[in-house]
Amino acid sequence: MAILGDFCYISKGMVLNADEKKAKGAFVKDDLISDTIDDIHCRQYIEAKDIERYRVKNIRYLEYNTKRCPNQLSRPTFRELYEKPMLIFNCIGSLKGYYDDNVKFLHNHSLTCAVLWKDLKGVENKSIKASVKRYSRYSRKEMESFSEQVDLRYLLGILNSPCAGVLLSNLRGGDYHIYPEHLRNFPIPLASKERQQPVIALVEQILSDRKENPASDTSVLERQIDELVCELYK
Repeated sequence: MAILGDFCYISKGMVLNADEKKAKGAFVKDDLISDTIDDIHCRQYIEAKDIERYRVKNIRYLEYNTKRCPNQLSRPTFRELYEKPMLIFNCIGSLKGYYDDNVKFLHNHSLTCAVLWKDLKGVENKSIKASVKRYSRYSRKEMESFSEQVDLRYLLGILNSPCAGVLLSNLRGGDYHIYPEHLRNFPIPLASKERQQPVIALVEQILSDRKENPASDTSVLERQIDELVCELYK
């Protein structure tokens, strides 16, 4: 049994207040966000309140590539993180995951993202080095190789399933918060690409249905995923 951190770099999103040293008090989060897109507010932006399982229900726009953002943020993370396909999860309550395959969304620290290690190959910074040193059971090269074996949609199907919710509750130990540590240590069944495919196909169908009609009832498809996931854990 592997863990999610063997396949993915996991990080909370940006903290959008002004950095205490660089720009103390110069701006707060709301100063950077707009309901409409323009030359400055040029990137789609979401928070935890904006996502459901398999769906983003609300989008706003973040000021980006300006003097203030991301360079003067309290926690800017790093640009390359938002240029890769990723899974996005909320940080409080029941786990809700979304698959951002088109590299659309910036997000703040109310969301945690998971990016396959292979997709960060060649990206070097202090955050990645510290994560590998502190949390990883394997070398970065080994994790890049491991991540070639999984599909983000397979991982999403697992993590959005009720079966996995029970496992996550055990990791959280009653905590209402979902910390990166919980996701990083979440057990993932090792499966061939052929065995991953039924889960991937169902996830794709749900994503498509929810995109076409946000009110779509995908409960039957989700139950099928849960049955497959429970079987994978046996």
